[in-house]
Amino acid sequence: MHSILRRYPLPTLFIVAFCGVSGVYAYGLGPAQQRLVVGATATNLVNLRSDPLGTMIASAFVAEAAPWMWVAFAIVGLFPVAHRFGNVRTLVLVGAAQVIGTLLSEGLLAWRISTGAAHPSMRYLDDVGPSYVIASALVATILYGAEPLVRTARHGHWLFDRVPSRWWRIGAAVGLAFLAPHLFNKLDRLDVAAVGHVVALLVGAGVGLLFVHRERTRVGPGGTAPRTELAPALSEA
Repeated sequence: MHSILRRYPLPTLFIVAFCGVSGVYAYGLGPAQQRLVVGATATNLVNLRSDPLGTMIASAFVAEAAPWMWVAFAIVGLFPVAHRFGNVRTLVLVGAAQVIGTLLSEGLLAWRISTGAAHPSMRYLDDVGPSYVIASALVATILYGAEPLVRTARHGHWLFDRVPSRWWRIGAAVGLAFLAPHLFNKLDRLDVAAVGHVVALLVGAGVGLLFVHRERTRVGPGGTAPRTELAPALSEA
């Protein structure tokens, strides 16, 4: 466990924090208190206006239903991406998905309210959960795998030595297929969550592609990075 935390602090701490919040929410709070938590952390237009950053961070750790299901998907999504790109770039990838997915989906809702296409009460929509984060990680794992382009001693880890990259890709694909009905429910009606999930998937794929392109520009003809370029790559692992 210590080696996992040392090598992969981002996915480990995210999952531990999510489990802690979910445990308190499910077993330590009554229905009225749960409603207060959801109302305070939902990424709706009202909360985003008063505390955009805090709301987008807090909402990723609150799940109203089936919270433990998300833990499995976080494992097959976040750990491979952290192994592939490093913890810092993984934070950039999932953070961008959470922020951009929220802003574009809620921005579309604001426009629809202004045109009369959506009811003004939608400003108080309950929209919480880690789905933007996990969806972006799953698609990045599917597209880019769990194997770093530059092989170094530090990149080796028993978790990924025993489970080849293709199995992480397959696991992520199964997870995304399982979630698809939930992620894209009412997309034809421009549902806020469904639109946000589409954006999060596109962001995960796009940011991952940028990272891969950057890696390839640093890799020499022999498949290894120049010595001067190796240090920044390792610092992000």
